[in-house]
Amino acid sequence: MSFRETVAQEVKEAAENRSSRQTETLDQIEVDFDATPFIKFYPTTLISGTFPEDEGNPIIRFPNASNNEGRRDQGYLGLVLDDVSILTDEDEGMDGAVFVKTDEDDTTEYRAVNFNDGETTDKFDGEAVSISGSQYGVDDTVTEIDGRVILVVDRTASVSVARALDVDGATLAGMDYDTGRVNTGLIEYAPDDVETEVSSRYARNPELREELYGAEVGIMVTRRSEVDEEYAELVNDSSNDARDMMWYTVFDMETEEGIEPVEGEPVGYSFLEWRFDPTAGNLPDQDWEFVQQYIDNGLPTDEETIIENIEQNSDELSASPNTERMVGLIQNL
Repeated sequence: MSFRETVAQEVKEAAENRSSRQTETLDQIEVDFDATPFIKFYPTTLISGTFPEDEGNPIIRFPNASNNEGRRDQGYLGLVLDDVSILTDEDEGMDGAVFVKTDEDDTTEYRAVNFNDGETTDKFDGEAVSISGSQYGVDDTVTEIDGRVILVVDRTASVSVARALDVDGATLAGMDYDTGRVNTGLIEYAPDDVETEVSSRYARNPELREELYGAEVGIMVTRRSEVDEEYAELVNDSSNDARDMMWYTVFDMETEEGIEPVEGEPVGYSFLEWRFDPTAGNLPDQDWEFVQQYIDNGLPTDEETIIENIEQNSDELSASPNTERMVGLIQNL
């Protein structure tokens, strides 16, 4: 049987037995977006809440096709949390922090602000709030919200939150150029010699670390100039073009210590744009032909199925096929 005949047979079997094929997938939490309030937060505030424990991955990545020239590997995060509160510690300079429940004209139900911040001001005796020049009507102010919410983490610096929470956030998305194997990193950073409008992109969707399910975490946002004196001098220097930036930190609220990225094994595959080299780990002609035909026929791209097909076609392949390389090519071409 030729390669093409073998692959055609595999396609037929895959279609007939799709329902019975076991593939590892990541369960994503189900959320009623119409009934769940969204919260946006501004400097300097710290929002804490508990990740749901047994309902699926509570990190949602919202692609934003309207920003960054429509790149859908950008976007922002939505963290599904229960029973959130806002830190109001005077020693931390957050005694002016509240959740502002905005009026029906706002597309976001709550905005977490700190009235000690110079860019947040009260308007019309509490009837409205101005945040960085944008004004919103105020229905109420609270420091706690019971039930489920979606905390929006946006701006470029938000990738630090994704990396801290992700199962393999410490690994930078890339590949082994000797074997051609793509790693499981979350964020791919653009090489210095690549011209692009953005410096980083999501290589896959974030997956919450196992130990954080059911845990209380805190997300703090501040301006870098407020915690970095040297950077503040650069920002305040009129001869320097440095601009202030947001700084996000994730905390374990039980220990009150910062959460650092870790290495692990995510379920999802990482897809590269800038750092992928299809010529890395070159294959013998017969192995490369198998890869091309496998992709052309749209067979499943989970590792188990690919390896099974390689083993079934071993008579047509090289004596010692580079299985890792073949799997990596099929998953990324």
